[in-house]
Amino acid sequence: MPATLQIQAGSNKLSEIEFVQLTTKADVEENRVACFEINGHSVVLSQFKGEFFALANMCSHAQQTFDNGRVRGHKLLCPLHGAIFDIRDGSVLGPPALRPIKSYPLKIENEEIYICLNVD
Repeated sequence: MPATLQIQAGSNKLSEIEFVQLTTKADVEENRVACFEINGHSVVLSQFKGEFFALANMCSHAQQTFDNGRVRGHKLLCPLHGAIFDIRDGSVLGPPALRPIKSYPLKIENEEIYICLNVD
C-alpha cells in the first residue's frame, strides 16, 4: 500500500519556472501510485513505461484521495466510485467525474524527480 510522505523541499530554478525536489525515480513503481505532501500540495505520482506523471491527489467527483487508487496504463482510477483520469494531463476518461484534475510539470535529473507547483 502506498504511503503519503511529508517532504521539506529544496529548490531548483529553471528559467521562470521553479521546480522543487520531490522524490527519486526508484520511489515510484510502474502502474502504482505514490502520494506526497509537498509545500501545501497533495500530489499523486505515477509511472508508465518509464514516463512519470503528477496530478493533484484529489478526485474531482467526490473529493477522495488516490492513496488507494489504481493505475492501468495511462489511466488513474479513483478508489471510491471508479472515476477515471488520464495521468498525462488530468483529463476525465470515465464517469462519474465530470471535471479534470490539475496536472503538474515534472523534470527528471539523474534519478531525482522535480515538480513545478507554481503553474496554473
